Amino acid sequence: MRRKPPMIELGTEPPEVARIRECVDKQVPISCSYTRGERPTLVAIENELCTLQFRNGAIMLRVPIRDLVDDSGYWR
Repeated sequence: MRRKPPMIELGTEPPEVARIRECVDKQVPISCSYTRGERPTLVAIENELCTLQFRNGAIMLRVPIRDLVDDSGYWR
């Protein structure tokens, strides 16, 4: 006899992440561990991974959404 699998409760995502999702095609802050200087443009979000594009045309793939931060943490 099989047991019923436990119910999975998915919590709501933090408001900071929801705000980031609204910023597709806008400049976003990124952790200084990636780069300093100009902010990249958020091109797309798939699952929890982002695609960013810099002004010089460089594209950064598979950036975790949690890394879109400025020096004070998630942006306000």
